Amino acid sequence: MEMLYELLDNLIQLHKAMYTLSTHKKDVLIKGNVDELVAITRQEQKLIKGVTAAETARLNVVRELTAEKGFTLQEGTLAELIKLTTSAEEKTRLTTCRNELSRIVYELRDANELNQQLLKQSLSFVNANLDLLLDTPEEDFIYRKPVGTTATNNLNRNIINKKL
Repeated sequence: MEMLYELLDNLIQLHKAMYTLSTHKKDVLIKGNVDELVAITRQEQKLIKGVTAAETARLNVVRELTAEKGFTLQEGTLAELIKLTTSAEEKTRLTTCRNELSRIVYELRDANELNQQLLKQSLSFVNANLDLLLDTPEEDFIYRKPVGTTATNNLNRNIINKKL
């Protein structure tokens, strides 16, 4: 059981680190600092690998513990293990770990949803600006030559040369 508690504590710490990064990421997104955003994304990828490895180890330990007790688990969740545990102290400790992990995961999910919305807004802003810079007006009433002139009517009048 001590191995399981160590893995749960590790998972909680990894998720807290991810939550800290996600709150920092929000500030970086608001400021528009691309270099710092890339650095945060790299750190997140490392943490995600750590969470994946810790979760796999946790699942294996839970399966081993239940197999020792002669039970088989459907999903290998902590809730299932809590139901099978007979010791009141272990139930309390497992429940505390599960609640803390659930709380931080929900906070992380909410922070990530906010960051996703900020990213969408940033992309919309960038796309709108690009459209303004690159869009060819269909009818240029002010500077248009009279109908029936040479092929200059078909020229693209962009601010930025797309062929570069």
